[in-house]
Amino acid sequence: MYAWEKTVVASDQKNLLIKKIDGTLMQAMLASKDISQLLKIAQQYGHFHWFNLTDRWENKAVENHIFQFAQPYLKDLRRAENPTKITHVISEGHDTGGHTPLCLNIVKEQKARGREVELFITKRATPKVIEEIKLAGITLKSFPDNGLPQLLELSKQFLQSKAVVLHINPDDIVATLAAMLAEQNGIPCFFVNHANIHFSYGPAQCSAVLEITAASWLSTAKYRSPKSQSFLGIPAATVDRATLNALNLDNLKPEGSYFVSVGTRNKYRLNSDTQFIDFVEFLCGQKQQQLLIVGPGDAPSFYKLSDAARRNLSVLGPTERQTTLALMANAIAYIDSFPEGGGSSVVNAMSLGLPIFGHRISEGMYGDEFLSPSMEDLRERVSDFIDNGPDTAALQERSDFIRDHMSIQACVDRLESTISGENCPIPFNYSNFDMDLDFHHREWSQTDNLVVPPIIKINKS
Repeated sequence: MYAWEKTVVASDQKNLLIKKIDGTLMQAMLASKDISQLLKIAQQYGHFHWFNLTDRWENKAVENHIFQFAQPYLKDLRRAENPTKITHVISEGHDTGGHTPLCLNIVKEQKARGREVELFITKRATPKVIEEIKLAGITLKSFPDNGLPQLLELSKQFLQSKAVVLHINPDDIVATLAAMLAEQNGIPCFFVNHANIHFSYGPAQCSAVLEITAASWLSTAKYRSPKSQSFLGIPAATVDRATLNALNLDNLKPEGSYFVSVGTRNKYRLNSDTQFIDFVEFLCGQKQQQLLIVGPGDAPSFYKLSDAARRNLSVLGPTERQTTLALMANAIAYIDSFPEGGGSSVVNAMSLGLPIFGHRISEGMYGDEFLSPSMEDLRERVSDFIDNGPDTAALQERSDFIRDHMSIQACVDRLESTISGENCPIPFNYSNFDMDLDFHHREWSQTDNLVVPPIIKINKS
């Protein structure tokens, strides 16, 4: 495992340092004459731009250079005649977050439809994820560590496929190269744009980019060079109320009615932004409402709250998905994480019929009308809900739309249409959403954080 260093650099010097690191890594890749070394540097290059939210969204030239360099190792591989299987590829499988269930639920739905599917893991997955895959009867394959052996094995498998769907991490250069070989041999590959605000290998090399939101679609069109785009969406979890009600939540949820919010610590910016903490003070302190936050765990910011606010606040660390859904289902309303929000939890909240409140830029998701343009507006909307209750007609409309257009079945319908050659449009009107495609990059550029690759040494003297 690489020893990445998180360093502190003045924001006015950050852009210059990013360009220097980018150039140094590019030169190292151009100079490398060893395929294993080249792949390692390329992974570090991708990881650097992924974790730092730089303004580089892709680098097709790097992908093409490495693919050309790898050609002598791949020249003897041949595609199968009339392949029938759909191959899905994920870099890592996690017990929390929305990306892993997005992948697994799509594969399981295709399996249920009688499709021949298999799932490849290029890096690692938790025992719970592996068990879930096996219980679903899905063919699972893992591969050697990154490098030429993995590239050769992945390439062989891709050439035995009817189509390939990439759910990969942004730095997964090996899976991208294997997809390039498949495309070269007439096998269509499709890139799920789940890390849509980040740099990523792969989108420019695939037959289509599968977009999850309107913002992901627009940013791909503006900053990447896709062959085509098709809408996939973020599928809502299949909710089994009986299963959720059977879970024991006594030690997890507050007594009485409560608001709920779900997200990682990074989404709330607990170490660098006070907006969410200020809202917690308003909700739990001033309005005396209970709030359960699932995901970030304890943080120093919470100790800055008043005693009254802290009495009404409950915070959990990473929590298993079914338990998280049950905690959401028992809440009276959902607070979207901010300044970074969105994702599968918002879709699930809509599916559950929960009122939703939040303050961030639009991510181009269906229902983003719930977003408040200011903290004052957010406080007013929440106060009105506390005093007068929800707009039940609007909640039912949202829930119906999610059922009809964002269910697992609907998302797989769009995937299979795309594999058949029909690109799918965004199924809702997003023209009035206040989308700022560069917002997160500008915000990050003003911080003093920089993640530095292990082969780069910073002179701090």
